[in-house]
Amino acid sequence: MTRAQDARRYAWLTLLALVLITLWRWAAARHLGLELYADEAQYWSWSLVPDWGYYSKPPMIAWLIHLGTQVFGDGELGVRAATFLVWPATGWVIFLLVRHLYARETWGAQAGFLAALTFASLPMTALGGILITTDGPLLLYWALAMYFLYRALHEGRWSWWLLAGAVAGLGLLSKYSMVFFAPSALLYVLATRECRTWLVRPQAYLAAGVAFLVLLPNLVWNARHDYVSLEHTADISQLDRELFHPEALLEFFLAQFGVFGPLLMLFLLVLAWRWRDGFLDPRHRFLAAFVFLPLLAFLGLSLLSRAFANWGAFAYVAGSAFVAVGLLAKAWRGWLVAALVLNLGLATVGYHYRDLAGLAGVELNSKTDIYKRVSGYRDLGQAVAERLRQHPGSRLLVDDRKSMASLLYYARPASLDARYFNPAMHIDDHYALTRDIRHQPAGPYLLVSQYATEASLAGRFARITPLAPVHIPLYPDFSLNYRVWLVQDFLGYPP
Repeated sequence: MTRAQDARRYAWLTLLALVLITLWRWAAARHLGLELYADEAQYWSWSLVPDWGYYSKPPMIAWLIHLGTQVFGDGELGVRAATFLVWPATGWVIFLLVRHLYARETWGAQAGFLAALTFASLPMTALGGILITTDGPLLLYWALAMYFLYRALHEGRWSWWLLAGAVAGLGLLSKYSMVFFAPSALLYVLATRECRTWLVRPQAYLAAGVAFLVLLPNLVWNARHDYVSLEHTADISQLDRELFHPEALLEFFLAQFGVFGPLLMLFLLVLAWRWRDGFLDPRHRFLAAFVFLPLLAFLGLSLLSRAFANWGAFAYVAGSAFVAVGLLAKAWRGWLVAALVLNLGLATVGYHYRDLAGLAGVELNSKTDIYKRVSGYRDLGQAVAERLRQHPGSRLLVDDRKSMASLLYYARPASLDARYFNPAMHIDDHYALTRDIRHQPAGPYLLVSQYATEASLAGRFARITPLAPVHIPLYPDFSLNYRVWLVQDFLGYPP
């Protein structure tokens, strides 16, 4: 078999594996009937008004949901439609990248196949593959930017530079952490003698300019809204608070074994420590720059303040390739297979958890059901929708972001007209920015809240009428409980 035939064979194997895994995930998601998590419901509500930006995120996630629901309807699977495309597409780009990097090796196409399969097996991919999150499009554009950048650096064509800049800009429109791409690329260029000449040539700066132009409409949107997205991004890092949190560093480090997979993370650390050729070969060095610089940056951030487990997820685009190639180079293919089997086994347990719990005789409760956080809101929405029908003319009023998002989706108030009660007057989410009741104070509202009390409402409405609370039992030891009031004419937020 010629090398070209081998490459085609592994290309078809990669496509087949990615399609089969995606079909499995789609079937599992349909079988689970998972309700939208609050963040997903929030992104759906954003998608109703496509814009260049939103309070906490750039616009890509809302655009993808808008397109998905236009084609597949606005049920849960329609909202999540894009996720069943972007994650396998990322795996395919990883295959193309690795196959190109190692095209001179007899095992180059096989390495691409194993790298794509490694990425498809990751716990973060298993979760992201059935939910709609901002990480999905980010990782796709990150992988594309890596592919185009490598070809630009080593082939020099203007088209590769322009494509690298364009997809980097799209990555920034997906999640601002795409900015970590630039220092990773710079690290590789500085560490690779034959690439340093690009620092004094115009192509790289043109690519950066293209990325900026793609992002520019979002920057204009931020300027018109007092830079709320950028302020939110800075605020969640908590760098303005007490520094040095070794326990947060340890928590972030250990969480990476859950994000990347226990064995794969162990092998990544072993290769980083012992695989000398992994940094001498420019091809390995390229992958290493996009793995270890972001991870080290977030380890440092977690020490200084905090970092959520998924913040470094984009490092595992190159991480999947780095581990697959490294284990092949060391003839440790059996360990790679073991890591893939373990990851896919974890995904199987997650996707079929409730069925397996039933077979094992495990009673689901608030402590044993891993899907507790995405349960009960469909019933809650139906209960609130019934209350709205019982009080015609009243509009929905909610006082926290997660409940607002879930009730917009599941209660479907008339014309999706709902308002946000924000007595603290802090602009800390998109609903506080765009739906504050101060903008439409007159008229009756149905206030649904987990937190409000009679005392907290006193003096803020012309009339307050308590109604029967909403009680949604989920397990013997847990239920969703909301208080309900019919309020008339908002008077303001007095101290």
